[in-house]
Formats: sequence, structure tokens, C-alpha cells
Amino acid sequence: MKLISYDVQTALGTFTRIGALVDEKIIDLNNSYTALLADSGEVNSAKRIASGIIPPDMVMFLEGGKASLDAAKQTIEYALHRLQKDPLSLGAHGQRLSFNEKEVVWLAPVPKPHMIRDGILLLDHYKVGMERLFKITGKDQIPEASKTMPIFWKPSRSAVGAHKQDIVWPKYSTKLDYEFELGIYIGKRGKDISVENASEHIAGYTIFNDLGLRDIQPAELTLRMGPAKAKDFATSKIMGPYLVTPDEMGSVENLRLIIRVNHDTWFDGRLGNWAFTFEQFIAYVSRDEFLEVGDFFGSGPPAYSAGFEINKWIKPGDLLECEIEGLGVLSNTIVQQKTTV
Repeated sequence: MKLISYDVQTALGTFTRIGALVDEKIIDLNNSYTALLADSGEVNSAKRIASGIIPPDMVMFLEGGKASLDAAKQTIEYALHRLQKDPLSLGAHGQRLSFNEKEVVWLAPVPKPHMIRDGILLLDHYKVGMERLFKITGKDQIPEASKTMPIFWKPSRSAVGAHKQDIVWPKYSTKLDYEFELGIYIGKRGKDISVENASEHIAGYTIFNDLGLRDIQPAELTLRMGPAKAKDFATSKIMGPYLVTPDEMGSVENLRLIIRVNHDTWFDGRLGNWAFTFEQFIAYVSRDEFLEVGDFFGSGPPAYSAGFEINKWIKPGDLLECEIEGLGVLSNTIVQQKTTV
């Protein structure tokens, strides 16, 4: 399934919903499941039951586990059958069963994750960064510890942005750059998770753009505390367009990743040469620490895919697009902040 979170405007105001994207149609899962239950004879309790099994909130939905996923699959079949017969079909209480993309505002699949952990699981990117950003070469490029433990940091959950949302260029920087990665969401709470069992905790995959400020980053990292304002600012953590469940993805270790700027291809390569898998990352982080449903993990980008690695720089007005096979296209435009006098 391709699961999305979105805002929709109604006569009663703006509501945040979850849906499944099928053939460019957004199936509202909660409304459609309510209609299914009502058609099955649960007229009085349909809304209450639906809100328990398929609530209109992604984290609550993922917490439902297999029961919620199975109900969602049944709901999609029901909704498509109804909509095929009548594209304007409504539920028992007049609720919409579907929306088209122009009617909604895209949100990140989990609009505000409980925690974000962004890793560098593809160490080739780390090597290039040490050389290009910090002028470190040879044996000192890669610390010995990076060979035995995943490198990661914890970005701000308030920085999360979404598909088709503008990326706002920070006022305090002149070198904005992108990093497109593979991301996962945690779908099952756990602590001390083994590598062998870690895949059971992955709810799904998405595309992740971890934006950074290359004129700010080198100085911050000399403090030995990791990036700060070089990586955390509004719309610096773009996730989407949707969460794709593992049953639709298969192996993710060699996925093709394409980056386009203003429709010009800047990178076309593979997510390969992993130093650590997501399963190893999950096992490492969960040692004596609970992972919560909706937590987000990033992979880090492949080498020579970011702008600073190929000496190409984005600018205000540019359209950024990243396509990862099976995960669609994440698209955003760079905008300059307006200055006030």
C-alpha cells in the first residue's frame, strides 16, 4: 500500500486525514471503512468502530498493526468497487470516500515523528564529505568506530516538510544543499531489538531529503557535537510523498535513485555499498532504548549525489525532484524568504 497523510478543506474547517493512493486517487481510509461497516449492517456503530481500527492519524493507524493493515486492504477494494460504479459515491452520512490530488495538501506520511534518527549507512558519502567539506584525506577520513557502529544524529522533528511544500532558504546561509536518502518508519514499539527481528518493526519506506547549509556545517562540526543550525531549520527535513509498506518493496539494498533539478538529471545511481543495514541500525539504536511507532530513520545519501559532491549548487526558484524506484517522486521548489524593511 501507498499510505499518505494530508489536509483537506471542508465546510467545517481543515482536517488531517490518512489515505491510500491508488491510480492517482486518494482513498480516505477512515471514511471508506465507515461506509463499509455501515453497508455491512453496523450503521449505529460504524464511525466508532472505524475510528478504532482505521483512525485518521498515521501513527494511531500504524499502532493497529496487522488488524489495521488488513482492514485497510479490505477498505480499498470496497471503495474502488463503489467508486467504479459511481465516482461521486458518498458514505452513509455523506462523507467523501476519495479525493483527487488537487483537493488536498500533502503532509509527510508521519507529519511529526516522535523521533528522527538520520544515519550515514552508506559510508562512501562520509568519505567524500570528509574530503570535500573538511579537507581530511587518507586513513584519517574514516574513524575506526564508524566500522563497528552506525553514525547517526537526531534532527528536529519540527523541521519536517512534505511533498510539494516549498523549501524556504534560510536567511543566514548562502549555500543550501540537498541530500536525498531512503527513509523508514517504525511500526512496532520495541527495545533491545535483534537484527534478526528488526524487519518486523519496519512499517514502510519513503524518500527523505535532508537539506543542509554547507557554509555553516564545517565550523559547527569542529565543535565535535554534530550539526546544529546547518541542518535544523524549517522545511529542512522533507519526507514523502507516501509510506510504502514492505510487502510492496522487497529488497531495498540496491534501489535506483534519480535526482533532477529543473528537470535536468544531476544524479542517476544506486543505493549500494551499505556499511550497515536498516536492521542493524534499528538493533543498535534500540539497545536499552524504546523505539516508538512513527519514529523515522534515514539512510544517508549515496556518494556523489549531493550538490557539494558534484560542485553543482541549487538556487531560489529551482525545482528539486528525487525518484526512488517503488517510492514515487518527491518534489519541492526552493523559495527565497521575503525581507521586511
